[in-house]
Amino acid sequence: MKSKILLTLLLLCTTVIVAQKNSTYGKISYEKAVNLSGKQRMLSQKIAKVIVLRIGGADTPALKSELNSSKIIFERNLKILKDNSVTQSSKIRASINAELNQWNKFKALIEQPIGDIDLLLSLSEELLRKCHYLVLAIEEESKFNNQLGYSNNITQLKVETVNLAGKQRMLSQKMCMYYAACRVLVKGKKADIACGKYVSIFNQMNETVNDLLVNELNDSQIDTVISEILNVMTELQSKNKDFRDNRISLGEIIQTSNVLLDLFNKATSLYSL
Repeated sequence: MKSKILLTLLLLCTTVIVAQKNSTYGKISYEKAVNLSGKQRMLSQKIAKVIVLRIGGADTPALKSELNSSKIIFERNLKILKDNSVTQSSKIRASINAELNQWNKFKALIEQPIGDIDLLLSLSEELLRKCHYLVLAIEEESKFNNQLGYSNNITQLKVETVNLAGKQRMLSQKMCMYYAACRVLVKGKKADIACGKYVSIFNQMNETVNDLLVNELNDSQIDTVISEILNVMTELQSKNKDFRDNRISLGEIIQTSNVLLDLFNKATSLYSL
């Protein structure tokens, strides 16, 4: 009987020790790991956006700089995530390898002249999926370790909110990419799909902003950022018909999407503190 009690206590202590050891993602918090892996989703679409714009004839020094810096940051972020994953689950490590493999395929495509926009969109979607799977794997690991460590619900809510807010950064760039693709493709079934997607993405962001507005983690600083996001979304919504018909200038959509990116990035960073 005593041996059973000792064994139970030993297992309990071991569980608590493991939970404490894995209370962070390597040298960074789970909130920051979700923020970092979430940025990969955004960068996958930001890079694809630049390529679509260049296919459409826009090849400015600013776009070239945006492309180069995005590729560098993507690879550096991935290295940080990989270096800190040693003590994490096999699912996380496998997700990192899958993201790296897909990135290499995508990178090989964008480093040569692209004539097939369908292939670009397809590979960017696949890279996005791999990036998203990693975010979910880190969020899942965080939830498991928080439960083992008996952390309060606020800790996990922070992780989930960072994921949610961070996803909107990606959608801002994806919306712009499909707006540009709609214009490049001009007409036909493929154009209809692209045109429908950017409208759907805007609606998705619009709904999520309402959820963020009532998040219990909000303080006055976060509320200010959310109100700024609402102003941008409302301004775009006021031009709803022109937006849906792809009649707003591409320059205005690029600027709007970049403002949304900056604001959602600011909100995500505040949630991750």
